[in-house]
Parts: sequence; structure tokens; C-alpha cells
Amino acid sequence: MPSLAKSGAFSSLFVVYGAIAAFVATLVVTHGLGEAGAGLFFQVMALFTIGTSLSVFGSDTGLVRTVSAQRAVGRYSAIPRLIRFATIPSLCIAIGLTVVALIYTLPALTPSLDHDYRVAVNVSAPFLIAAAAMTICFGVLRGLNRVVTFTALQNVLLPTLRILAVLLVVSMAGSMLSLALAWAIPVVVVGLIALVLVRKYMPRAEDDVAEGSVPAETAKTFWGFSAARGVSAVVESILEWIDVLFVAAYGGVVASGIYGAVNRMVRMGVMVEHTGRIVTGPSISAAIATNELDKARRIFLGNTRALIAIGWPFYITLAFFGPVLMTVFGQGFDRGAGILWVICPAMMIMMAAGGVQSVLLMSGKSRWQLYNKLSSLAVSFILNFLLVPTYGIWGAVTAWAAAILVDTALASYEVLKLVGISAKPTEMFPIMLAGVGVPLLGALGVTWFMGMGWVQLFVYAAIVIPIYGILLYVFRHAMGVEMIFKSRKKKKRIGKHFASKESN
Repeated sequence: MPSLAKSGAFSSLFVVYGAIAAFVATLVVTHGLGEAGAGLFFQVMALFTIGTSLSVFGSDTGLVRTVSAQRAVGRYSAIPRLIRFATIPSLCIAIGLTVVALIYTLPALTPSLDHDYRVAVNVSAPFLIAAAAMTICFGVLRGLNRVVTFTALQNVLLPTLRILAVLLVVSMAGSMLSLALAWAIPVVVVGLIALVLVRKYMPRAEDDVAEGSVPAETAKTFWGFSAARGVSAVVESILEWIDVLFVAAYGGVVASGIYGAVNRMVRMGVMVEHTGRIVTGPSISAAIATNELDKARRIFLGNTRALIAIGWPFYITLAFFGPVLMTVFGQGFDRGAGILWVICPAMMIMMAAGGVQSVLLMSGKSRWQLYNKLSSLAVSFILNFLLVPTYGIWGAVTAWAAAILVDTALASYEVLKLVGISAKPTEMFPIMLAGVGVPLLGALGVTWFMGMGWVQLFVYAAIVIPIYGILLYVFRHAMGVEMIFKSRKKKKRIGKHFASKESN
């Protein structure tokens, strides 16, 4: 079984690739369709993402928690039953949502609906069933601690297939129908592969349950956790896209396309936090299940330092060089660069909180997270409703930043005061100082003396990246990031023997 360090090294690499690949797919869409076409595509993506979350309804995270916990205590025979608990309701919900979507797009019911939008929804809706099945398989793989396998599927294979399909459609000047199919069909392919791998990695050993272990899960206890997580996941999906939908409703598809591009750019950094959840989630769950709270805290602390080390320089760079970076989407998208100064500081605060969301979930406190997300959604909805009609994308980004800060503050308090896991300021100060100091001084110096442009961005990167990397390495023990470099030293050996080890 791959260790946490090895899983982290490979998973981080795969997630970085996935973020880049998804970003490239977005670039292909924005260049091929322009601001208006991209705005329409982002709306369809929003509905598909929300529909998938509603279909699964938290059962994937429920599987991560329960499968890893039952596996940790040696109750292997419970795992197939847990999968059944998750699969049947999720597929039923997906089928129901598909029927609702197809009825909604009937011309007799919605005669004023945009034709391209109607076609895209009609084509995408049936793929919700495949997306639900794929997501459940992903949850099982994560619960079995096959994190590298999961990230390879989700963050390498799926986005790669989407890039190839979208490139083909755009190069042939395809319709919105073709583009929707290009985005959805890879879900079926990856889902089938995930199903085969779940069957391969299922434990076949006899149960070996120690006294005092966590009890076996029932359908009631499984969905008691998962349903609360399901509402939370749906709320998270709505939070991710609600501002895009508000901008589309009040500002039109052009403004929606520009704002959606900013959204995609900013969320590239969120993949770092997502990686932390994927890599550390099962280990935190297992540590809590075996009453090893100190071990859970060490994992949390290492994750928090990694988020700051990677996330802070990213968002500082994005804020300063936004006018340059936004031009990669095409002509006109740089009009959204200014709002990066609102959202990037909020994202840095979220990164500094560490993996508080993962700790809440893996400690069984999904209801706390639900209340946090509902509070954030209320803030987002109210502010979007009040600000977007007057201030457009500036109002939307203000609502987005406020929702992030509310969620982060609530989750951080609960993990600190109620779960009992926290990071001391003295433990975080060295990496925080490096994470903000080097990129900030570099960005100020380059933009002050050289101005703004691609050449200046390359000069900034050529100066900051080596200095920051050397600083992290020299002071790796003081900053608590030594595991990053240990993983790098072992990389060749891991790569050489990984396939055989994972199959055992």
C-alpha cells in the first residue's frame, strides 16, 4: 500500500496536471466560442455540476469515511454493503433529475428558452447517471486508500479525454450539441474504468475486528452522515456557480463568460486545497477511528503548511499579473482582471485555515459543515441579489469573497474549539512569512520598475521561483516542509516500483 508521502507526491502531480488540463479545456472553449459562447457553456457546466452533486448526495464522501474506517478496523465484509447503501439511492436520484431536465426543456413548457441552451441541457442530462456512478466509484477508491489511482482517473484521464474531444469539436466548428457531448462522453469512459478498478482492489481477506473498534455501519448511520454531507455538497456546488448564474441573468452571456473565466482562473489554486483533502482525508479518518488524535493533528499541520507554501504565491501572482494572465482566454477577457484583487486575498485566508473542511468531515461532523455552507450560501445569495444588478461582476465577486470568509471562519472555529485540532501561530509563521514575502516583493519590484506585460511576468517568475525554492529547501525544517523534499528524493524509487506495490 502506498504511504502517505508517496500518495501525496503522485497525487499532487496528478492534481496539478488535472488543473492545467481543465484550464486548457476552458481556454479552448473561450477561444473557440468567444465571450458569449463561453458564457452559455459555463451555465451548462454549472447545472451539470450541481446535478451531479445532487445525484450523489454525499454518498461518495460517506464511502471515503466509512470504507476507510471499516477497513482500518479489519471489518472487510462490510464494504460491499456500504457500496450498495450508496449506489441504489444515488442512481435513482440521477434518473429522476434526468427526467426533470428533459421535461423542463420541452418547447411547450419553455418556449422562450435559447435553442443552443435547450439542446445542450437535453444532451447533457442523461449523462448525470454515468456521472453519479463514476463519483461513487471514486469514493470507494479513496476509501480503500487508492488515492493515486483515483487522482489518475479524475485528474489525468478525464480532463485529457475532455481536452481531446473539445479540441476536435472546436476545430470542426461544431455546434453546442457536439460540445456538450464532448464534455460528457468521457464521463462514461472513466466511470467504466473506475468500476473495473473497484472490483480489482476490493479486500478479500477474512474479517479481523479488534475489541472496542468502531461499530459496523447501517444504512441509517451511513445516510445520517452522507445526507448531511449531500446537502453540503449541493450547497458547495451552488456556491461555486451561483455568481456565474446571477451575472448571466442580470448582465448577459458576455459578462457571464468573462466572470466565468475569472472563476476558472481562481479555482486553479483551489485544486491545491482539493489535493490536501484527497490525500489526507482517509488517513485523518483512520487516525480518528483509532483514537490517534495527535497523528491527525500532525497530518493537518503538514497539510496547512503545504497549502500556504503553494497557494499564497499563486494568488499573489494572480492578483498582480491578472491583466496579463486573463488575456490567455482571448480578446476582451482581461476586463475581468480587476476583480482578482477582491477574491485573491479571500482565497489566501482560506488556504491559511488549512484542511479544516476535511477534518470536519472525517471526524463525522458533517452537520457542522452543512450549517457552515448554508450560512455561506445565504450570504452569497443575499449579496448577489443586492449587488449584481447594480455593480455587475464587482458585486458578484464581493459576494463570492464574503461567502468564502464566512465558511472559513466558522469551520476554523469548530475545528479549533470543538474537534480539538489546531495549528499554533508559531508553527505557521515561518512558512507564512516566506509564502507572502518572496512573491510580494518580487511582484512589487518587477511591476514598479518594468511595468506590466508578458516579458515582465517571465522576469518575475525567473527571479521568484528559484529564490523561493531555495528558501524552502534551506529552511525546510524550520518551515515544516521537509516532507516535500523527502518525497522528491524518493521519487525515482517510487516510480520504479509503484505499479507492483499498488497491485499488492
